[in-house]
Amino acid sequence: MARASARVRNPAGHAGLIDNAIGLVSAFALGALIAVVFGYIFILASLIAGIAHRSGISWTWIALGAGMLHIALAVVCVLLAKAKLTGRLYPETRAELKRDQQWLRSLGKTGPQ
Repeated sequence: MARASARVRNPAGHAGLIDNAIGLVSAFALGALIAVVFGYIFILASLIAGIAHRSGISWTWIALGAGMLHIALAVVCVLLAKAKLTGRLYPETRAELKRDQQWLRSLGKTGPQ
């Protein structure tokens, strides 16, 4: 049988303090992220226009340079992250899984015949 939705189990719509708090924090976090992204875009556009105006160079060339700078910074960040993750992830978990596989194989060999 399908699991009942929260609305059916609680027809009044009261989710409780924890659920409401999580929803409130999620809404503020999403709103803050959107505000930061728009702020960054507007600051970048203003810088591009300002640099183009001061230097007398077309804004498209300044924007191209800014885009190339962003791509170069992204490549540097990826390379730094890759250098930090050279080791195997979760060595304890991998070792435990290997022990489990060996145990499962031994069950097949020693089982009733």
